[in-house]
Amino acid sequence: MAMTLGGGGSEPEVMVDINTTPLIDVLLVLLIMLIITIPVQMHAVKLDMPVNTPADPTAVVLKPIDLFIDFDGTVYWDGGKIDSRDSFEQLLQSKAARAWKISASSTSVPTS
Repeated sequence: MAMTLGGGGSEPEVMVDINTTPLIDVLLVLLIMLIITIPVQMHAVKLDMPVNTPADPTAVVLKPIDLFIDFDGTVYWDGGKIDSRDSFEQLLQSKAARAWKISASSTSVPTS
């Protein structure tokens, strides 16, 4: 039982390490391409964008109306019971007039 060390074998040993030279070459080419293309992407285009104007702090915010109609037809306006149809219509007209008055004062409608 003899053991041979090195040298006199009939076939050379297979090299199992990866050759990194082509890998480094490809990475360098990619790096050069990146360095060339970055200045092209840095050129900005001047755009005239609209300026955002903040909301008017003096604007009146309308409170939503809590309207509930029961199964028997009873109408509740903001938790209060409406006794008759006339009082209901009066409330609707007053709220609509107030809303129209506020919207007309806050927006300027061009007249011809």
